[in-house]
Amino acid sequence: MRGDTERRLWLESSKKLGMALGLLNTSKAVDALNLPPQNHTTVHVAGSNGKGTTCALLCTALTNEGISNLMFSSPHLIRVEERIRINGIPVQPDVFDRALEKVYAATTTKGIKVTFFEITFLVSLVIASEADVEVMVMETGLGGRLDATRVAKADIGVLTSLSLEHTDVLGDELTTIAMEKAAIARAHCPIIVRRPEDENIRSAIEETTLKAGMSELGEVSGPAELMFVDIPLGASFREEAECLVREIWAHLECVNPLHQPMTENCVWPARMQLIEPSEPSEPFFLLDGAHNPSGISRVVNELSLNPSVCEGSWVMLLGTSPQTDMKGTMRPLVQLCKNNPPLAVVLSEPQGGRYPAVPVCELKKWFDGLGIPILSHSMPNDAVAYVKQNYNQSTLVVSIGSLYLQGNILEMMGLTTDDNLSFVAKH
Repeated sequence: MRGDTERRLWLESSKKLGMALGLLNTSKAVDALNLPPQNHTTVHVAGSNGKGTTCALLCTALTNEGISNLMFSSPHLIRVEERIRINGIPVQPDVFDRALEKVYAATTTKGIKVTFFEITFLVSLVIASEADVEVMVMETGLGGRLDATRVAKADIGVLTSLSLEHTDVLGDELTTIAMEKAAIARAHCPIIVRRPEDENIRSAIEETTLKAGMSELGEVSGPAELMFVDIPLGASFREEAECLVREIWAHLECVNPLHQPMTENCVWPARMQLIEPSEPSEPFFLLDGAHNPSGISRVVNELSLNPSVCEGSWVMLLGTSPQTDMKGTMRPLVQLCKNNPPLAVVLSEPQGGRYPAVPVCELKKWFDGLGIPILSHSMPNDAVAYVKQNYNQSTLVVSIGSLYLQGNILEMMGLTTDDNLSFVAKH
C-alpha cells in the first residue's frame, strides 16, 4: 500500500471480503458511479494461461501505433497501480487515489460491499473514462461469466488457452470451464478463441457463443462472431499471444489496416523476464510467474531449451502458494531437474499473497533423493542474498512458482520505478 490515506486503508481492508464471483454488487457499483457512455473500444480477455501476455502485447502494439490505451490486469507485483496502465505505464498514485475516492463515495453511499478486485476494476473504469483513451483492454480475474469485469460493455472478446484451474469454483471438467470463460462473448461481436484440440471443448465454446449476451446485464441475446485461431504446436505463451493479437488487430477500427502490430519491444515484468547482473560477481535472473500445472509445463518446455539449463549452469529458485493440484504443479519442475540437474534448488516462501505460502519443508520433499543440493530460506530476501553471494554471472537463477515471489525479488533488487514496471520498452 502506497500512502496512508483513509481510502487506501479502506481498499486494504476490502481484502477481508475475500473473493466473490457474481455480478450484482459490481453492476450496482457501476450504476452508482454514473459514468458517461464510453467512447473507447473495449477488448475483454479471458483464459487459463497467457491472457496477461496477450493483453500486454496488444497494448504494446497500440502504444507503438500511437493509439492511447488502458489495460486492467491482476494481480500486481509490487504496487496496486500496476493493475491499471495507460500506454503500458502504471498510473500515478494521485490518479489512482482520485478515482478511488469516487468509487468509495459511490459504493458507501449506496451501501454496496465490494471486494479488493472489484474496487480496482471500478477504479480502472473511472480512469479510462477520465483519460479518454481510445482502447481499454480488460483481463478477467477468474472465469468469465461471473467475473466482475463481465459487467462492462465490450466490443471484442478473446479466449486464450484453457486448463483445469480453480476447479472448486469453475468446475472440474474442461468443457464446463470453457463455457464459463466463453460467456464473455457479446452478441454480434467478435470473439477470438485459441482453437482447442479437444472437439468437446470446441463444441462447448460454439454452444456458448451461439447464445451470447446476458439478459441480467441488459444485453441483447444472439450469436457472437466466433473465430478460432490456430496456434502452432509447441508455441510459447508469447508466440501464442502474438497470433491472437494479429487477429484482434484485424478487428480494431482505430488501427491502420496496412500496419501489422509491433510487439518486439514488449517486456512483461515477471514473465520470462531476464535481469542482467549489476556486478560480474552476481548471477543472471530469469523470472517467471507461472504458477499452475499447465502454465508451469509450458514454461518448463521453454526452459529445457535454454543453454544455461542445458549446460547445468543454473539454479532453481522456487516458491509457491497452495495449489489444488500440487502434484501436477511440481511434476514438471522435478522432471526438469532430473533431465537438467541444476547446481542447487533454493526454496522460499513468497510474501504478500492472498494465501500463506507453501512452507519450504513441504516443497523440499519433492526434491529429496535427486542428489541435488537443496537450500531452504523462508524469506525471499534471504534466498536472493544467498544466490547472489554464491553464484556469479556464469550462472542463471530461474525463479518460478509464484508472481508474488517475482514481485518480492524485483522489490529487493530495487526494480520498482515506472520504467521497471512498464511493459513497453523504449526503442
